[in-house]
This record gives sequence, structure tokens and C-alpha cells, in this order.
Amino acid sequence: MSITKMKLVSISASEGNYEEMLKRCETSKYLHAENATSIVNEENGGRLLSIENIYSDYVNTLKNIGHSIGFEMKAKPTLEKTYTNEEIETFLKNVEEQFKVVSDSVESNSLTGDDEIALETLRLLDFTAMHDCHYISFGMGRLPIESVKKLNLIQDAKFITAKLHQTSQYQWIVYATSNTYARETKKMFDGLYLEEIKIPTIDSKKIIAQYEEELTNVYTYCEERNRLYSLHQYVSIFEDHYVVVGFVPEKDLDKFKTEFNGVDVSVDAHNTSDAPNLTPPTLLKNNWFFRPFEMFVTMYSLPAYRDMDPTVFVGITYCFLFGIMFGDLGQGFLLLLGGLFLEWKSKNKLAGIVGRVGITSMIFGFLFGSVFGNEEILIPVHRGLFNVHEKLINVMDGNFTMTLLISAVVIGAVLILITMVMNMAMHLKHKDWGELFFSQNGLAGFAFYGYLFVAIAGQFVFGFNILTPMWMIPFIGLPIVLFFFKEPLSHLIQGKSIKPHGGWGNFVLETFFEVFEILLSFVTNSMSYLRVGGFVLSHAGMMLVVMTLVEMTGNAGPVVFVIGNLFVMALEGLIVGIQTLRLEYYEMFSRYFEGGGKKFNLISSDN
Repeated sequence: MSITKMKLVSISASEGNYEEMLKRCETSKYLHAENATSIVNEENGGRLLSIENIYSDYVNTLKNIGHSIGFEMKAKPTLEKTYTNEEIETFLKNVEEQFKVVSDSVESNSLTGDDEIALETLRLLDFTAMHDCHYISFGMGRLPIESVKKLNLIQDAKFITAKLHQTSQYQWIVYATSNTYARETKKMFDGLYLEEIKIPTIDSKKIIAQYEEELTNVYTYCEERNRLYSLHQYVSIFEDHYVVVGFVPEKDLDKFKTEFNGVDVSVDAHNTSDAPNLTPPTLLKNNWFFRPFEMFVTMYSLPAYRDMDPTVFVGITYCFLFGIMFGDLGQGFLLLLGGLFLEWKSKNKLAGIVGRVGITSMIFGFLFGSVFGNEEILIPVHRGLFNVHEKLINVMDGNFTMTLLISAVVIGAVLILITMVMNMAMHLKHKDWGELFFSQNGLAGFAFYGYLFVAIAGQFVFGFNILTPMWMIPFIGLPIVLFFFKEPLSHLIQGKSIKPHGGWGNFVLETFFEVFEILLSFVTNSMSYLRVGGFVLSHAGMMLVVMTLVEMTGNAGPVVFVIGNLFVMALEGLIVGIQTLRLEYYEMFSRYFEGGGKKFNLISSDN
């Protein structure tokens, strides 16, 4: 419905408390912090908090160690131990030396999941003890199931085997033999196509388990310190005060202040106008129905803080245009149910939009008398409600086609005029008089286009004629002149020189083609809305084909009916959705929406 009002806040603490202040800022649910480089300047005498972040290197080192040995580094929810830099560096040095052997052991094997299962079973025998045997040799690997059968037929075997793991294709085994027969045994297993897996020289899991607790504690501490140091970019120092400046939603200011309870921190609130060099962030505020349409707005551009939020207008016009082009009571009902269900399950905004356009699809489907392509089922209802012979609106009636297309253009003209009013309201708010009075989307354009709309409608609908010189001079001639001299007139209002930068000759030549393009755009923009009527006919035509196929296929008709409806919903729904969005962006947004806003981000989402 609007853009959330913001308050400028400054949070300050002494040198001894600033880290606790930063921790509270990081976990805040309401603070959008500004980078200190935007705050500090020569005039206010501030300086940046510049401390080398050595913890970033510690975190990367620990992650690399974990990656090399197959151990995932995860920080604990709460910090349990603290360390000095000397303790961390000593620990890292010892760990790197110890884990170099582990890393080499892990990297020397490219193991599958089944290989890991077999090794897990073999681990019970102790890898180190197996390698320390002086008179017995061990080997392991995966053996094809067919070879297992042959293995059982060998007589006078000079080895013993044990099964470690088995799948439908392989059996993992370990064998043991004396050193005397080691070469002969290996050759025999090669003949049975044993795919050997090297038995690790050490048990890496045991070594990792010894260090796991301390690794996690050190990583948790370094990760927390690294996050804290990354927040230094928001800290400005004024004399002996450490200050964070940012924006908080006005309605949440009191809640924000309570987040610093128990800490020796000062929180001061100011109006956003008190810091003209800082641009307040934009946080859209819309109700449940219109909130999903924020996605379309932000895809184009986020509105600036002091501009208007077009989400409600986008939601209304998108639903309205989609409903006209995809008018079917039954299909709209499925869109409504499916969209709202997916929105509830996945919180997906696009699904929410689908659910909402289903409502207008149902409304226009009822007016068109169409239920899953059946054009006759609602005839009795229409007769009773609207006192008509058949249906209130029969889009397939050839006599209605021209009325439909003209209605589409009229809808477009009304929307264009509304967007002009919105554009004028925005420029009036910003006191941009040149754009307000002289642009094609300002007062001059509104008078020009509005006059033509009323004149044409009056001529063909009401029978009066205002296409006379008395009316054309002020409403056509004058606006064109204002279009032509928009730049010098805008400069005149601003107290600047009206002489164009490139001289009057270049100005006249360039502006002539610009004005011609403006006039042409009024025509092309209006005609663009013909697609609304076109897709009404397209949707009705596709459903006519489906119903014809249902009648032709006899007993298979119900199946064809379901598949045909689903196909039309998927194809036509996608096309209509895209075309409606195109109308929003190219025919409406371009007239009144400038964007360029800064997104409201919590510190926790920036880091």
C-alpha cells in the first residue's frame, strides 16, 4: 500500500563496549546500517575503524584443512571457549602437521560410497596393526559376483577371505596370506578381476576424532570474530565514541531500542531529512492480497524512498487484464486453488499471483459464460440474472468482435490516462515543474491525449463533435508546442539559460523528430492494448477446438476434455501472463515509474 516510513538512528558506544554494540546490531531485526564511508568526511572530523582482520585467514585455513581431510567445519550455536592469536596460530601449526599425513591418505583414494562402507567394516581390524604385521600380507577390493563363485571353487587356497560388503554386482572382500604366497595370491585375485582398494596406512577417522572438538571450538571462535570484524565497515569514530548510523522503520523504533537493553549504548533517533547525503532504503508495505505483486515491481526496479509504491496499482491492473484475456470460470477456479495452495506450501510469490489472477479469471469467465470451455452451461443463469436471450457477453459472436477490440483500446486509453495522473502526482511531489507541465506524460500530454479520447468517444458514442479549431488549438496545438519547447521552458522555470547547449539549429532538428516520436507513441501505445481483445478471442478459440475434439472422440471424450483444458491452461496461461506483464512494463511503468530505490537490508543479510 505504501513505502514504510524510516527513522535515521545513530548508535554509539565507548571503545570498551563497541563490540557488544556491534553484536546487538548484527542480530537486530530492524536495522539497515549505512557504510561508515558515507558518514565520515573532513567536515565532521570522523575517522574509520581500521583494524586488520586476521580472523578471515584463520577461517579459510580451517576450512581448507577440513576440506583436505573430509571434515565439514561447522560453528557451534554458542561460543564455549576463547583463544589468543598465539594459541590459534600454534594450534593451526600442529593441526596442519598432523593432518598432512591424513590428507595424503584421504586424497590418495577416490572411493565410492560402497567402498567407504567396506572400509568402515575393515576399520575394526585396525589399519595400523595390519600394516605392522611382519609375516602376513593383507589386501582388499571389490570382486565381481561371478568371480565370488569361482573363488569358492579354489582348492588348497593359501589365503583366507572375509566379506566386508556386497551389492547386486560386487562383493567387497579382505584377504590375508603369508608373505611367502603374497605375490602368487595377488596374481590369482587379478585373474578373478579383483579391483584393489588400497588399505589406508593410518585410521584418519580416529585422528580426526581426537581433534574434532578443539577444531570446532577454534573455528566457532574465529568465525564469530571474523563476522564481528566484517561489521567494522559500519563503524565511524568521533573522538572517543564508536558510532553506527542507519535506518529503522518508524513503527519499530521502540522495539529497536529495547534490543540494546542492558548494554551501555546510546541510541538516538532523527528525521531522515537531517542527513540529506544519506538515501533512506525502501521497504515496501502491502497487505496479504497485493504483497506477491511486489515481485513484479522489484523485477523492474525498486521505487525510491520518497516516490510512490505502485504495487497496488500493478496488482489491480494485472489481475484485471489477465482476467479479461483468460476468462473461464472453471479454469480460473483451478488457478485460484492451485496458486493459493502452492503459495501456502512454498511461500512462492509467483504462485500467489497465479492464485489472485484466478479470481478475476473466474469473474470474467462468469460474464463470458464459459466453464472449462463449455459455453452453454451458464446460459440459464445469465437469462435469470441479466434478462438476456442467451449470454451477457458472447465473445464468439462475430458481431461482437469489433466491440471487443474497441473496448480493449478504450481500456488501454483509460489506463494510459491514469498513469499520466500518477506521473503528474509524483512530479508535483518532487516539484519537478518541467516534467509536470510540459512532458508527454505530464499536463500537456494529459490534455492532448485526454482531448482526443473524449473527442473520438463523443463523436462515435454520444454524437457530439469537438474536433473543431476552437478546441483543437488549445488541446492539440498548444500541447505540441509545449512538447517542442519542453527543455527551454523547463530551464526558464529553473532560472537557467533557455539557450540549448548545441544551439538552436540542432535543437529544432532533434526536437522535431522527438515530438514526432511522441505523437507516434500515443498511437502505438493505444494500439498495443488490442492484444487484450485478441487474447480473449484466442482463448475462446482454443477452447472451441478442445470441445470439438471432445465431441469427435466419443468414449475418450472425458480424457480429451481434461487434457485439453490442462494444455490450454498451461500454454494460454503462460502467454497471457507474459503479455500482461509486458503491458505493465512497457505501456504503464514507463509513463510514471522511475525506480532507483535502495533495498532495505538488515546487517545479518549483508554479511
